[in-house]
Amino acid sequence: MKLLLSAFLAASADQCDVAEEQRSDCGFVGVTQDQCESKGCCWKEAGQGSSVPWCYYKGGSPGPSPGPSPAPSSCPLKYESKGAPFSEAEMSKISGYYDANLDISGSGAVVAAPDHDTGPGGDYYFHWERDGGLSMHALLATASSVSAVDEKFQHYLTWVKKVQGQQDPHGIDVRLEPKYNIPDGTIFDGGWCRPQTDGPGLRARALADYAMAKVAAGDKSQTSAIYDVVKHDLEWVVSNWQQNGCDLWEEIQSNDFFWGRYTMRAGLNAGAVLADEAGDSATASTYRSVMKDIEATLGNHYTGSFVFESQNRQKDTAVIEAFNDGDFDGNTMFAPLSKEVLGTVVTLNDLFCSTYEINQKDTAAGVPGILYGRYEGDSYDGGNPWVLLTATLAQLIYRQAAAATTGAVDKDTYALLQQAYSIDAGLTGAALGKALMGAGDGVLMRIRKHVEADDFHMKEQLSRTDGSQTSAKDLTWGYANILKAMKARKDASAAVGLASSVIV
Repeated sequence: MKLLLSAFLAASADQCDVAEEQRSDCGFVGVTQDQCESKGCCWKEAGQGSSVPWCYYKGGSPGPSPGPSPAPSSCPLKYESKGAPFSEAEMSKISGYYDANLDISGSGAVVAAPDHDTGPGGDYYFHWERDGGLSMHALLATASSVSAVDEKFQHYLTWVKKVQGQQDPHGIDVRLEPKYNIPDGTIFDGGWCRPQTDGPGLRARALADYAMAKVAAGDKSQTSAIYDVVKHDLEWVVSNWQQNGCDLWEEIQSNDFFWGRYTMRAGLNAGAVLADEAGDSATASTYRSVMKDIEATLGNHYTGSFVFESQNRQKDTAVIEAFNDGDFDGNTMFAPLSKEVLGTVVTLNDLFCSTYEINQKDTAAGVPGILYGRYEGDSYDGGNPWVLLTATLAQLIYRQAAAATTGAVDKDTYALLQQAYSIDAGLTGAALGKALMGAGDGVLMRIRKHVEADDFHMKEQLSRTDGSQTSAKDLTWGYANILKAMKARKDASAAVGLASSVIV
């Protein structure tokens, strides 16, 4: 018996002797050694900041898939809309859930979700630097006026200045910390994926756009003070934009994430506009110069069919999120109707239609749209569709609808639109815009189908098999993306109303 046990332990140890470059991630963000080994996987610490997984499959080969994947199937997105996916009363309710997660106790903090036990993800009651910047920018972008959100932004500005000034306990720049305790703003001291290099640019953009919104409303009293805070974050971006860091999902590392670079570029653009307003033309010029350096690398992410996130994580909806969050007035890179953007939608439609059983069930039941998840092979909490990512697809489609009304669409672009959204042939101008709006409405209608019974409270994820809500409750980022999608719908509706017919 002892010989058998010794042989088993030796074999198990041998299976865990896997070269770092061959280790396949078996864990999730925040996984402990006990949780890892209870899954039958191997545990070996790789050091702070390493991209090597600590929890990995034996023998280096992935274990079972997160669940059975049905055979590839079509998920046509063509949908003749019957009106807005959410009524004004329902949007008011959603906005209320969103607002409740902002400016916690007047601290300026944005809670990721008011949920201390989300399952595999653990406690979400923290202020993530990334989520905070995105959520505050969404608040500004969807507000009726800057005065309507001024108090929350004043508190957020105070919060940012406080957390920027702390000494970091982890040997990294404090601006790259993932998250902070609420409400005191102290740095989260547990193990996590560090450094997170997208935070400074996202936070800077939110505050820079806020400052310029105040200027547009006739208030220049805080331009200099806000600029100082923005400049401190962007100083890091200028010098370190090529640094290795964590991905959007806090799981892997690279020095060339499309999400990070595309949103850094947008932060630098907002900073340059504010620097000009503050009379600092030299710094504005520096920001625009670094933007060009970043732009020179972005085309390398296009395969000829789709835009990939990184070499170690190619098919990833972080790219779709980037197309939206990295856009700004006057931007021409990765325009909504470009072959790069449309090709990425086609690729991810094919991926998630075949990956999620719920997509095929919904389509068979006549529910329009499609649900998107994070990336190919995702296993976190079962590997499910996410509300925030499905909403970001809808936002992109609405932006495409608005763009389609402004001029002629060439035949190659039209072919990609048909492949992505199954629209009819020969549509132009307002008719084309309306057809694309229908596709966007269908996507939000599919979300609606799975959240309506919960009074439009929205969790982070929807089950890949039956669409039931799961994981973190009342996720702030999810509400932010619903609000942004509906704002994009309003803009598209206005564009369609003004459009005239043109020939394809």
